[in-house]
Amino acid sequence: MAEQILILNLRRGFIKVPTWRKSKRAMDEIRKQVAHYTKAKEVTLSRYINEYVWAHGAKNPPPKIKLKVEVDKEKKTAKAELFELSAKSKRDIDKQKKAEATAKAVEKAAEKTVSEKPAEAAAEAKPAEKEKPAGTKKEEPAKETKKKAPKLTRKQEIAMNQ
Repeated sequence: MAEQILILNLRRGFIKVPTWRKSKRAMDEIRKQVAHYTKAKEVTLSRYINEYVWAHGAKNPPPKIKLKVEVDKEKKTAKAELFELSAKSKRDIDKQKKAEATAKAVEKAAEKTVSEKPAEAAAEAKPAEKEKPAGTKKEEPAKETKKKAPKLTRKQEIAMNQ
């Protein structure tokens, strides 16, 4: 895969378009220019490019954009990303990576406990049941917890006291 850095002028693409359609036209222009410069048939744009173009609404896209493009010449595909991500985007990516890492750790822990527990539980459960004598203590009922009374308003308190 080859990597290229492109600075695209979008203003020419959206200057003669109705004001309310400029950002959409800018996205089409990015796709068109990336395909032209990389000679790729399929172009994939990252979501951060979309967020960057649409950040100021449909009427005011940026006039230029700097992209990092990875080209696969065998498959004739191109993947475009922003050259420099915003601070918010970097934080989002870090959060996603941390969430994925914790999810993997939880899955591994669950797999270990699931594979270990059935064998151990089966071995320990059978002798424990046999050791109980038949006429021993009955199980105690669960302790009742006091429920808190709902908080009364001032008017309700006065009415109760009268």
